[in-house]
Amino acid sequence: MARRYTHRVLISCSLVACPALGQPTALSEPDTTQVRVVPPVAEPERLVRPLTRRHRIVSVRHPQAQEGVDRFRASIPELVDFANEETQLEDIVFVGEELRLADPQIGTPLMLFLTGNLAPLPFTSEEKIWLGTYLWGGGLIYAEDVRARRILGSDVAQSGTPFDVRLKALLADSRVLGEQAQLWQRITHEHPIYHSFFEFLAGPPLSNTSGRPRGANRVTELEILQLRGRTVAIFSDLNISYGWASLDASGRRRALQFGTNLLIFALAEHRAGPTR
Repeated sequence: MARRYTHRVLISCSLVACPALGQPTALSEPDTTQVRVVPPVAEPERLVRPLTRRHRIVSVRHPQAQEGVDRFRASIPELVDFANEETQLEDIVFVGEELRLADPQIGTPLMLFLTGNLAPLPFTSEEKIWLGTYLWGGGLIYAEDVRARRILGSDVAQSGTPFDVRLKALLADSRVLGEQAQLWQRITHEHPIYHSFFEFLAGPPLSNTSGRPRGANRVTELEILQLRGRTVAIFSDLNISYGWASLDASGRRRALQFGTNLLIFALAEHRAGPTR
């Protein structure tokens, strides 16, 4: 065996310029490789929470919201039924509730859901303080400008609508998030919300935006608000939740799939906990 091994070494050396055995090998060209030292990025510390079985999605009730115009009562019940059926997560159940922010039963839900169109958002000082405490403490709100089918051709999928302005003013209130609520960004298609359970390679579903939104302020993406890398608010002008509530909505299944992604994303953010 030793003789055959030496023979193979000699053959390989005859094919290439090979130094004597045991001698150091010289590089044909000097090594000019430069090593780039990248300093580590300090990630915000997170307080990891234990998982619980029931995760509550609270649809925020406010007195001037009109059913079928500013809100669709069936949205959250339909979404949680779909999400529970599709995900079949072990020891995880999504449940929907409808409460005022000042309700003593509100506790600490997984996510708040707030919609509107024409109605103002007359939250009390107590409710604003609670909302600020909830968001700073690791909470998440999904807010959406909604339209019924009969008015889809109006200003759906347009920025600067009354609800858009009112929602962002609410979050910018000093009792809620203050000046931190000015840092809205468009969500890129690589964001986990588009891949957390179902795949949305092209971004959010647009089936309920009427197809041809008018004007220069056309919107095709969601917006996100973060505090030190943690998501506290997601805003939509895209009427996605209308697809959760309406059985005959265009692209309803994709709308429900996106809503499921939203819940899974909220679950991951909740599990990670608030930044310290």
